[in-house]
Amino acid sequence: MIRQGDKVRIKWEWQDPGDEEIEFIAIEDEDGGRVSIRAMLGWPIDPIQRVSVDMLEHAKESQS
Repeated sequence: MIRQGDKVRIKWEWQDPGDEEIEFIAIEDEDGGRVSIRAMLGWPIDPIQRVSVDMLEHAKESQS
């Protein structure tokens, strides 16, 4: 289950070049197998995308 504030990583088979270097944060709780994530790029408005949770895994920093 992905919760708001969790750091996530896009699984390698779904990554675009450079995604492995970007920190992604869930901006809401998982709902219906999908979740919105924000790419933490430091831009005035960071990009947000809604993806299937099957495309994600928890980043090591967010696991307890």
